[in-house]
Amino acid sequence: MQENNGKITKSLEQKAKEKAQKELVAFVKADFERRRKERVALERQWELNLNFLKGNQHCRIGLSGNVEKEEKEYFWQSKEVFNHISPIMETRLARLSRVHPEISVRPKSDDDEDVSKASIAEKLLSGAFKSAGLTETVRRANTWSETCGTAFYKVVWNSKSGMKTGIVDGEEVREGEVEISVVSPFEIFPDNLYAEKITDLKSIIHAKAVPVSVIRERYGVSLAGGDIDVFGLTPLNNYNSQNDERKIQDAVIVIERYDAPSLEYPKGRLITVAGDKLLYNGELPYLNGENGARTFPFVKQDSLPIAGSFFSASIVERMIPVQRAFNAVKNRKHEFLNRLCTGVLTVEDGAVDLDDLEGEGLSPGKVLVYRQGSKAPEMMDESAMPPDFDLEEEKLLNEFISISGVSEVSTASKNANLSSGSALELLVEQDNERLVMNAESIRNCYLEMARQTLRLYAQFISGLKAVSYKDAFGRTKICYADKSTALADDVYLESENELSSTPNKQKETLFRLYDSGLLFDNDGKLRPTTKEKLLSLLGYKDLDYQKGLSRLHEEKAQNENEKIREFGVEVDEIDDHGIHIDEHIRYALSEYEELSEEEKKRIFNHINTHKQIIKESAKAE
Repeated sequence: MQENNGKITKSLEQKAKEKAQKELVAFVKADFERRRKERVALERQWELNLNFLKGNQHCRIGLSGNVEKEEKEYFWQSKEVFNHISPIMETRLARLSRVHPEISVRPKSDDDEDVSKASIAEKLLSGAFKSAGLTETVRRANTWSETCGTAFYKVVWNSKSGMKTGIVDGEEVREGEVEISVVSPFEIFPDNLYAEKITDLKSIIHAKAVPVSVIRERYGVSLAGGDIDVFGLTPLNNYNSQNDERKIQDAVIVIERYDAPSLEYPKGRLITVAGDKLLYNGELPYLNGENGARTFPFVKQDSLPIAGSFFSASIVERMIPVQRAFNAVKNRKHEFLNRLCTGVLTVEDGAVDLDDLEGEGLSPGKVLVYRQGSKAPEMMDESAMPPDFDLEEEKLLNEFISISGVSEVSTASKNANLSSGSALELLVEQDNERLVMNAESIRNCYLEMARQTLRLYAQFISGLKAVSYKDAFGRTKICYADKSTALADDVYLESENELSSTPNKQKETLFRLYDSGLLFDNDGKLRPTTKEKLLSLLGYKDLDYQKGLSRLHEEKAQNENEKIREFGVEVDEIDDHGIHIDEHIRYALSEYEELSEEEKKRIFNHINTHKQIIKESAKAE
């Protein structure tokens, strides 16, 4: 009897659990559908932007709310496309591709151990970005951002990536790696379209069309798939899609709903739904916020931010009216030229065989027979091409430049009567100024991705992680990072915005510093280390006769510091004594409060030996 009661209780608990899961799935799907309908107008604008960028420019958003093709009103109409949006976008993306900021990590203190950890954290970041293919990822994000106004990065941990560490139960175990991917704005659904930042949201949905084979492999769940519109995220049998290129076959929509930490869910919540199945329901998986907090694994990149709007505007959207007008002017111009070339024939009714005339036209040598007694056919008088066409075309081309900030430097310099190199450089800098805000958005994304990357390493690294890197001389070296290394997430950018500080500007600044004497020491000499770094920054490090010798001396001195502190080290004949003195004094000052009297004595004796050798060398000369 008790066994039967136990089975009944278990069955009731299972049914209650299944009911709760169904209600949760229904809630997530209804919430997703509501958010999708709220921003449908934005999606149609993005679709229109994509069409104009590709050259499909005779389309519009119809009364039905969908993107519709514009048909010819008359069979003779010219409906060609003269795409100026695409080359403008290529130019903007080419300039933005120069934005590759170097991430630096600020040590927690001037202690040598903290400085070393910060240095290793920088190398860890560099390796992570390289393995994630961040250069290509940012390029794709720039394309989405410039086309639709907004792009997103998703920073997650992939436990099946990285180096192999062993085999458990016949399956490979890997150390894991950070994975950074681009998410199009079509896949992101915020709970508030008027919040300007991701941190202002209480929840966010990432929905994506995924093949059922991938879901089966990742979650072990079999689902029935169908054709899905990858932009509209709706089944094609319920949505009249005019573009078969947008569909993905045998797929379902996977909905990931992220809830920010709250009183009800202190660690946040992630719900993953596919079809009618609940794939995951639990806390937010990543400690990717400040001070170990859990937050959304997304980073937002904006093109033209709009006050009070989550999604930004796009330069393509601004150029569409000008592109429409330009196409219309060029097509009307060509129609007028066609009339001038072929002419318009006036014919008295019944005077000629119209079918023959319309079919063959007025070919050279044609014998035109008309009815006796009727008026002979004649060509209508056509005036020359009106100058208004050329004037309007020129005005529209100038509007393209005004709106996009991309100008033809040769044309601008000719109009401005400029011929000097400095004047041309000024025009290029003025064009770059229009993209500085876009570049700053990319740089801020780099910073946020760097923070989240280090925090994921701090969460998931077990033991030591080998990090390979190349030193200043191109040699491959290996260092080791642990959790404490990754906790140094105080990242910053040392370099200026790549578009506001061009390579020519940077070189000019270095020359000015050299001419001013600020790079010389107290004796008025340019130290070998300074010269080496100066040549490297100018791009001519191969001209350095020392071939990086100064840096090698610095490394040798740094490696000696701990040994001198413990048991003392003899001075070598090959040492560059000036460099060694600086490195040993720097170490002594940074560790001064921790040094015992005996350790200070060893370090000071070593430094004094270097100084004595310098004095003896000076006397010998």
